[in-house]
Amino acid sequence: MKLYLTAIVLLSLGQYAVADTTLEFKNLHNPSKQDSIIYQIKDKKLRFTESSSSRVNLFDSNEQQFITFAPGSGKAEMFNREVLDTRVDQLNQKRMLKLSHVEQELKKKLKSMSAKEQEVGESIVNQLKFPEFYGEHTLLKVNALESSKKIGNIECKIYQLIKKKQRLKEYCIASPSSLEMSNSDFQTLKSFYAFDYNMLTRLMLAMGKSDFELINYDKEDMNGVVVEVISFKGDSITQHQMLTSYNTNTLDKDIFALPKSKTASQP
Repeated sequence: MKLYLTAIVLLSLGQYAVADTTLEFKNLHNPSKQDSIIYQIKDKKLRFTESSSSRVNLFDSNEQQFITFAPGSGKAEMFNREVLDTRVDQLNQKRMLKLSHVEQELKKKLKSMSAKEQEVGESIVNQLKFPEFYGEHTLLKVNALESSKKIGNIECKIYQLIKKKQRLKEYCIASPSSLEMSNSDFQTLKSFYAFDYNMLTRLMLAMGKSDFELINYDKEDMNGVVVEVISFKGDSITQHQMLTSYNTNTLDKDIFALPKSKTASQP
């Protein structure tokens, strides 16, 4: 009877075991040089590395903290909400100081400009001064297509990023269950998507750069795992990144740890 009960307990525990996740992507646009990116997820932490770089990048979903370092360098850089806020404030102050000189010169010239030229001039100033409201990124639109396709044996839904009726990118989004991904690992990946979008867009806007092609997946209701991204210039493909392998094998927790001799500093 004891052996029978033990077997039932072990089987029951197996049903609740949480698998880890590994996703490997390759850039298929250049067959002679297929750069790869590997995402590894475990216990609310995400690690990603690129074959073209020696850097290791770690994201902690609970702490909302991103750390990047080159093994052996003795240096690491850390981003969190506080660090990001400070850096954005610094960049905004620097940008506005430069812009004040431009604005003063433009005001002098506006008086001798035609109404049309004044409109264009004021539009340019507004775009530089308030990029979050008037920047090029505000022209981006996401279209969810009715069609879907398969990446290997993974069914995914197609979305297109459009700007002025021109297709810039095409995304294919798969359900986490089709990749046998646990809900915990998927939520970690979603958290990383959101953190990455927030960090990059805030930094770029603070520098006055708004001509970026980034998507807020939550806002656009693109709920799932990005398994393919194709970038276009006109009708030509400039980059093609696709999921080429995945597994749920157990990962060593030590690969998510910052080396003990390293201390993370603000960038």
